[in-house]
Amino acid sequence: MKEFIGTLFACIFICWVFVFFFLGFIIENIWALVILFVVVLAVFITILIKQEARIEKLEKKVETLLSNQQD
Repeated sequence: MKEFIGTLFACIFICWVFVFFFLGFIIENIWALVILFVVVLAVFITILIKQEARIEKLEKKVETLLSNQQD
């Protein structure tokens, strides 16, 4: 729970700094808003794909360990 609270406050601080410096530019320029949305979406998708690959590798290792243990 402590990690979550720390992460939450760090994200809130970063968002406030971002809004303070860049919100006016992004609202005035529609292409900047679109590009920002695309970058955020790409980051989330990349994180999910990498996480899925790590989970698959871990599943293979667990299966190998279980099969070696049973023999």
